[in-house]
Amino acid sequence: MSDDKRDDGTRRRPTRLRVFVVVALGLLVLLVASVRRIEERSFAVLDGPLVPGEFLVESGWTLAPPLLTRLQLYPRDGVEVALPQAEQAQLRSADGSRYGLRGWITVRPRIEDWREVHAAAAGRGMRGVVITAVREALVDLPTGIERGRFTIELARDIERRLSEALIRHGVDQRRLELDGFDFLTVRSGEAGSSPATESKLLVVGWDGGDWEIIDALIEQGRLPNLERLIDNGVRAKLLSISPMLSPVIWTSVATGVEPSRHGILDFVVADPATGQTQPVTSAQRQVPTVWEMLSRSGVRTGVVGWWASWPADPVRGYLVSDRIAYQLFGFEADPERAEGKTWPPDLYEDIRPWLVSPSAVEWDSVRPYLTGPRMEPDGFDGDEQDMLDQFKTLLASGETYLRISTELAERYEPQLEVVYFEGTDTAAHLFMPYRKPDLPGVDPRRIESFHAVVDRYYETADRYLGELLRGRDEGWTVMIVSDHGFATDATRPRTTDSRIGHGAAADWHRRFGMLVLSGAHVKAGTRLDEASIYDIAPTILALFGQPVPRSWPGRVLGRVLDEGFLDRHPVRYSNEDPVRRDPSSANLLDPAAEDLLAKLQSLGYISATAGEAGESVTARNNAGVALLAEGRYEDAAAEFRAGLVASPDAPMLLVNLGLALRLMKQADEAEALFERAIGYPMTLRMAGHQLAQIALDRGDTDGAERVLARVLAAEPDAAEIRNTLGRVLESKGDLDAAEAEFRRAAELDPDAALPRNNLGNLFKRRTQIERAEEWYQRAIEADPYFMGAYNNLALVYQDRGEMDRAIDLYGRALAKSPSNAIVLNNLASLYYAQGNVDEARELWTQSAAADPSYESPPNNLASLLLNEGRYDEAEQLLNQALSLDDNYGDARINLSIVLRARGDVAGAREQLRRATEDPRSGVRAWVQWGMFELESGDNDAAIRVMQGVEGKYPPQPVWLNVLGEAYARSGRTEEALVAWRRSLQIDPSQQRLQKIVDSPPWLN
Repeated sequence: MSDDKRDDGTRRRPTRLRVFVVVALGLLVLLVASVRRIEERSFAVLDGPLVPGEFLVESGWTLAPPLLTRLQLYPRDGVEVALPQAEQAQLRSADGSRYGLRGWITVRPRIEDWREVHAAAAGRGMRGVVITAVREALVDLPTGIERGRFTIELARDIERRLSEALIRHGVDQRRLELDGFDFLTVRSGEAGSSPATESKLLVVGWDGGDWEIIDALIEQGRLPNLERLIDNGVRAKLLSISPMLSPVIWTSVATGVEPSRHGILDFVVADPATGQTQPVTSAQRQVPTVWEMLSRSGVRTGVVGWWASWPADPVRGYLVSDRIAYQLFGFEADPERAEGKTWPPDLYEDIRPWLVSPSAVEWDSVRPYLTGPRMEPDGFDGDEQDMLDQFKTLLASGETYLRISTELAERYEPQLEVVYFEGTDTAAHLFMPYRKPDLPGVDPRRIESFHAVVDRYYETADRYLGELLRGRDEGWTVMIVSDHGFATDATRPRTTDSRIGHGAAADWHRRFGMLVLSGAHVKAGTRLDEASIYDIAPTILALFGQPVPRSWPGRVLGRVLDEGFLDRHPVRYSNEDPVRRDPSSANLLDPAAEDLLAKLQSLGYISATAGEAGESVTARNNAGVALLAEGRYEDAAAEFRAGLVASPDAPMLLVNLGLALRLMKQADEAEALFERAIGYPMTLRMAGHQLAQIALDRGDTDGAERVLARVLAAEPDAAEIRNTLGRVLESKGDLDAAEAEFRRAAELDPDAALPRNNLGNLFKRRTQIERAEEWYQRAIEADPYFMGAYNNLALVYQDRGEMDRAIDLYGRALAKSPSNAIVLNNLASLYYAQGNVDEARELWTQSAAADPSYESPPNNLASLLLNEGRYDEAEQLLNQALSLDDNYGDARINLSIVLRARGDVAGAREQLRRATEDPRSGVRAWVQWGMFELESGDNDAAIRVMQGVEGKYPPQPVWLNVLGEAYARSGRTEEALVAWRRSLQIDPSQQRLQKIVDSPPWLN
């Protein structure tokens, strides 16, 4: 056996010894690390890959080798844990976003349920338990969470749900502090740096596309390409906005914001530098489009023909502006002028060979749209020739943009491709009066020649769609969208010309357009009850994985998007608004401006002096209409007044100023304006309708009926006039005739909620509650944004005691209109009836802030103050309510309480007397007055008051009982018994009253 020596002769330590020492030390370290002490304030659960099961360790020392076992500690006492925010909770909302909660929760695990606690923790301790419970408890919260509305009632519901979930997992909830919802939100400055998804999206704009026309043609098999998309996708009505003008709406579609924010309010605009009127351009747009935003995120985009896109903005791809073929006014773009028409600028020379001039459109291209014996150009008069020339212009425009789109898409391969066709709207403006069924008073020769033009042009649009779809693989999503609908059948106006420049052409627009989503990432067959033009831009951003600005009024249509896609790319928000970069061509002079203005002036669209005055009357009108739509009535009125300075007799300005004043409760001045406007054929219908409603508000049913008859003589199929006539007849007590008018109005306008809602009210008045409920549902289906039907249906549920259904319905309404004062007010009243005073107070406060001109919230808040004995504060609110509506009976009832508390008996009595003059207060005002007289000791006065109810209202226990009490206190016992017996016949469940009648106290 040889010695183990180094080369230098010294002896080395044995290797085996060194290994032993190292192993021994390692085991010692492991042993030390494995010994764990569990404090008395905690317990632990031991498990791991080498542990057969799970073991509870209550306290003291235990052995838990690291890597081989896991020892999870849990507190015996309460511990405060942060609620899981969006990143941790990942709860789904209807728009495809993910949300969580902000706040803290104090919880205590129960040691006897340690297995449930440990399973819910999933290795993350008590935070894991809370995350598990939150995900389980809140998976089915009501819709509308994405709007971020957080109420006391919702907080209580979350607290209840979370407590129940925690109990199931062995944990007690000690305290919960909820601060609201948290949504997936990008950090400041990162909105444009998010990586794009794999999506490919084709967006096709059909201006004025209308479901009434489309559905009839699909049924006949005449729109095969659109039908195929619908069969494999989702369809919906698309709510439009005001003013209902193409450049305004399409700019909102592209930017996601309101007209007042994006700055495009008209076809023309005043140059801020010179004050001169000029056609609207992209330079006036104050915010970026979605294709600009997506270009910054690296998405290849291609845009063709979009409204107000000249001068073309820089994009990652190509943009062909609307000045290639500016068709609306029959204007033919000059092909020699290239400035700003395309991006990149040199692209214009490439597309020039594809431009189709209207003069190049042969008559053979027009003939297939015509019917009847007149098939040659010389068979038409001058006005008809002009219409057909404009039609040739839209044919040339459509063919031009189709060729450009297909050629450039093949060359650039964009991920987002956007193509706009105006022809569906222009054809309707030109020829809708001649479409079947025949309109009375329309030239029969024109009907004979032109009745098929609109429908056949829709077939052309469908052919264009087929060309755009050709060769696309299954990875494409397709979106077809229109900015508004178009009046058809009996809804067509008879007193205004449908053509642009010949009157109130926008009167022919209907407030619901059309939307189709199909292809990749779309859940085919999903029902989409409502959508708005504001929802288009957020949905486009979401499809490309980009954050949606929180301030935008629309929402992502996540309900129709594939859940797998949303799991990979959940909707995220940004708290920053996108900023438009200075366009490279902002200072570019418009070479076509002078020619376009001349064309607009020749059509009467703007006045010949508009440029000299530095103002456009239509621009003032449209700006005011946009402000009206946002509820900014005073600002709107200021715009209308400024327009009337330039044009004192402009009919639309007279009507719109009158409308603003009426909304501001200045009925007298409004009435004078409507009286002036009714003399113009183009505003006869609108002005007459407003005058009738003013008369109806004043109780002048005969006056209202006279005005409506005047309008109906000219417009017998005006749905809104028929509806208001129904209200007049109902006020007169002729319910059968009222029902007939409401039904006729509903038949005339499939999108009208008002007549359907009024039918619901009428059947409710007849106590036919099931039929009332049916009509309220139909009203919501016709117009999902009409809040009145939600309110009335919720009241039906409340009367039945179905409070959860009522609350859910109010929630659905507020998800669409979060600041609707009436919905907030009624929901508050429901909570108050349930004894939830705090929630009622909060909602009434929100309602008052949402609409300071609404008298009900201050009255209701005053009721709360009266209950608390705070009479001075209550009086201030009641005076505020009465300043808004001097006839408000409920406020006068409450004011009588204040006055009586101060000893002013005469003043209190006068307030109650005046309250009975308000029919809205109903029998309640009489009952309060009668009870007041009883409490004051004047029994005879109480009898006189309650006798005044007879004949005004049907017999009801609420007033018969007071009348009986008044008789009894006056010694008129037999009359008292008669009144009480009548009450018991109506409601036999009044046991206490039955005992009094069976054994009158004056006989004992």
